[in-house]
Amino acid sequence: MNTPHPLGDAPIGQQLLAHYARRDAVRHATPLFPSSWAECLAPFRNARLQPQRAAASATHAQGDDAVCQAG
Repeated sequence: MNTPHPLGDAPIGQQLLAHYARRDAVRHATPLFPSSWAECLAPFRNARLQPQRAAASATHAQGDDAVCQAG
């Protein structure tokens, strides 16, 4: 089975140029700092709301179990 390589017989340096170009595009498109305080505080706000969501879903699950139980 003789499958041609997508980069052909290019030297390693040339093969890495495509990788570096894609990596640089991502690095330049990603901001180093958030553009607003809301973006900066969002992870903390989401973490604070997680326990409340878990408690609310557990309450709903317990209510559903009580309805389905045979007495």
